[in-house]
Amino acid sequence: MMEKGFRELTVHIEQAGATASIAVFESPVISQDCAEALQSLGFNVTTLALNEDNVMGLMSTRPDYVLTINFNQYISEVCELLKIPYLAWVIDTPCYPIYDKAINHSHSFTFIYDAAVARRLRQSGVRQVYHLPVAANMERIGQFQYEHQDSSFENDISFVANLTRTEYRTAILPHLSAQTGGCCQRLIDSLDQPEGFLNLSAQLGDELLSAIKQESGYPLAGDHYLSVAEKLAYLLGREHSWRERIDIIQELEKRFSVVVYGNDEWQAQVSSYVGHADHFTQMPGIFQRSKINLNIIRSFVESGLPMRVFDVLSCGGFLVSNDKDDLHRLFTDGKDLVIYRDNQDLLDICAYYLQHDEERRCIAQHGRVTLEKNHTFVQRMTDMLTTVQSELRGEPGAFSRWYR
Repeated sequence: MMEKGFRELTVHIEQAGATASIAVFESPVISQDCAEALQSLGFNVTTLALNEDNVMGLMSTRPDYVLTINFNQYISEVCELLKIPYLAWVIDTPCYPIYDKAINHSHSFTFIYDAAVARRLRQSGVRQVYHLPVAANMERIGQFQYEHQDSSFENDISFVANLTRTEYRTAILPHLSAQTGGCCQRLIDSLDQPEGFLNLSAQLGDELLSAIKQESGYPLAGDHYLSVAEKLAYLLGREHSWRERIDIIQELEKRFSVVVYGNDEWQAQVSSYVGHADHFTQMPGIFQRSKINLNIIRSFVESGLPMRVFDVLSCGGFLVSNDKDDLHRLFTDGKDLVIYRDNQDLLDICAYYLQHDEERRCIAQHGRVTLEKNHTFVQRMTDMLTTVQSELRGEPGAFSRWYR
């Protein structure tokens, strides 16, 4: 299938006189990786800052395609007016703009890293939405390995992630009655179960929603493709993940040498926080030099994998992660990485692999090979453009390479 995608793209570029153009709007991460991959495929790529002038400038430049990281309803509107295929690669959860009605424009093609979210949008009537996991730029990481060697990143266990204080904690919880707060707490606790979030919105009845709105005064609202219950489920899920990350790190600190990189919200919660790590200049060194790289996927992410998985493996780092469906579809547990099932399992896994260096190195090496073979930005851009070309020919594009 991958070879067929390359052939179709080559034919398209040749038919366009080798001048097929794509405007890539900049984002903090991966937009440059996408631009480089598209250039290697033969596209004429222009990178643009995401601002009003550049969005409106599409009316005069009229590229053949437009690409953004995450969905932007205003760019979707402009591309619909100009009849330019708009490609959005959604890599965040929640990404609230995808629930705007603009996502169903005929010239919008939305690729989402979480298959569960993409499937739910299809069930709501959004036709041109697909599953596409994130990826790694092996060339960029290879340059870093050659140029940067910093022994200060040599850690037993590292966790690189922000800790985000939630709207529920700051704007809702302080105003809730004991009864309503207790009900929310029980729902948050239910997310300790692996499948807890899947049924959360169904448990949020009108009576509870009304009580939360009335007591807190928080403007709880949904969107065209997002119910109020689903919005509250995300808020409760984010609160659960905030607590979960703190609890796990505190447990690890009792037994191991742990280092946490991220925003300063960590400082008041754990003793192992050491500061911010830059995505491009420092994270690769941390992932390469840490014996164990921890990945705690947030509980409200249903099946997808964050960039951290691909970043760690691309650096040849050893990864230990909690469980999500895509880990089994894209990788092999025990060969490419190691999956933990609960906190005690995580403690046991860390203790074992800190004592078994050769096994740890073999898994990390295998994970990097798997990543380089199957999960590069060139492959993702090929899948994306092949799907869009199929749709433009009137042939429905596949929902996913990994899901039926």
